[in-house]
Amino acid sequence: MTAITTLFRCPVAVKASGLLTAEADLFPEERAFIRAAVPKRRAEFATARILARKALGTLGAVPIPLVPRPDRAPTWPSGYTGSISHCDNFCAVVVARSRDVVSLGLDVENRRELDRTMQELVLTPAERQWAAVQPEALRPTLPILIFSAKEAFYKCQYPVTRGFLDFQDVELAIDWMSGTYTARVLKPEWPAAVACLSGRFLIDDDRVGCGVELLPG
Repeated sequence: MTAITTLFRCPVAVKASGLLTAEADLFPEERAFIRAAVPKRRAEFATARILARKALGTLGAVPIPLVPRPDRAPTWPSGYTGSISHCDNFCAVVVARSRDVVSLGLDVENRRELDRTMQELVLTPAERQWAAVQPEALRPTLPILIFSAKEAFYKCQYPVTRGFLDFQDVELAIDWMSGTYTARVLKPEWPAAVACLSGRFLIDDDRVGCGVELLPG
């Protein structure tokens, strides 16, 4: 998936690659954070930090350790924000200057059919009704698209609210032709700045990618 930058309207830097086994390129604090992790998790973590520093470097950021917060959310240098996503043997990172964007959400998933149990967990009744009347060729992809879009939205809103949302707390309106969607929080009294955000999606033969941004003002 080479067009991740098109998921965002603001100026962003994106780096993506297969998973790397390059822990020697990590800061000591980062290596300590994953010391007890399984090999796949170590590779995901290392790849994300290496890609993030490369992306941040293109924006002029000085390399620093990127150790997650206690809630496992990514940390970014002062003046920058970003988002990280993994799927099978793939990692992508998007970063931007805070003057250009308040928060970013990126999610990339393997293109696949969600099983019935996951569909019931992820899709609201209105989303299931909508998916059921879409062209038959699209229907297998729609649940994983909705999953990915909600994940991207959650990542974007969390740095602003530090609040948790279930899949059923967010409802999407998808415009397939334009590759856009709107995510609306159904939970009462959610902060207005992130209660309704627009995003974009991309689909290729292998993956589904979704991006959401919160712009200043």
